[in-house]
Amino acid sequence: MNIANESWQSSAYRPFYIWLIISGLVLFGFFLLWRYQFIDQIIKADITRLSLIIGVVFLAACTYLGISAYRLSQMNFRFLHRIQNGSPDNDRKTVSNAVDEYLDLMLQPNLENAPHDESMHAWLAEQVHKGHRLGWFISDSLIRLGLVGTVIGFIIMLGSVYDLEGDDVSVLQDLMSSMGGGMQVALYTTLTGISLSLVLGVYCKYLDSGADELVSRIIQHTVRSRREGSRFGQSVPEAS
Repeated sequence: MNIANESWQSSAYRPFYIWLIISGLVLFGFFLLWRYQFIDQIIKADITRLSLIIGVVFLAACTYLGISAYRLSQMNFRFLHRIQNGSPDNDRKTVSNAVDEYLDLMLQPNLENAPHDESMHAWLAEQVHKGHRLGWFISDSLIRLGLVGTVIGFIIMLGSVYDLEGDDVSVLQDLMSSMGGGMQVALYTTLTGISLSLVLGVYCKYLDSGADELVSRIIQHTVRSRREGSRFGQSVPEAS
């Protein structure tokens, strides 16, 4: 394999490489939080265990987005493979064929039978983006889970006030302790939800950028090929 082929194949998997880089930074951040016992402090202070639930959901979402990044990279690879080699059938079983279906329909020899451009562009965008669209929903859900912890924390604080009996110093100390526990629940769950939601937002933003770029390049290649009346799979400089 020559250097040019290695270059375009590497660029095809850029979304997955970016996911690996972000995941490495996330793991390093978790290591620092564990090293300085901040994670242990959150788990001990949050009696609702919502922070732990948010963390588990976050890790599951990261795995899901990793699979989505790999799927997007495969679609990108398929597109570059076709315009480089002009072969619509090779490796069809090993990669997603949404790109193949779009190009096969849009670059028919008889253009009169080609489907409506607008609907096909919308279909292509939906197919490319659907792999990671759930990531944005999970990101918003983490914030909402954090807000649920905030509400529970304030309920714990108010409950300790209503349960107050007596007026000596020991009772007030117990009251302050209970209120402090409720405040910790409120703050830690909110902090965990917002922080991890921001990280998921970074993942989803990069995946959206990669998907938009892929859709744009496919449409440009299709329009240019149809305009020039070129054969299917002919390479164009802008898409290579």
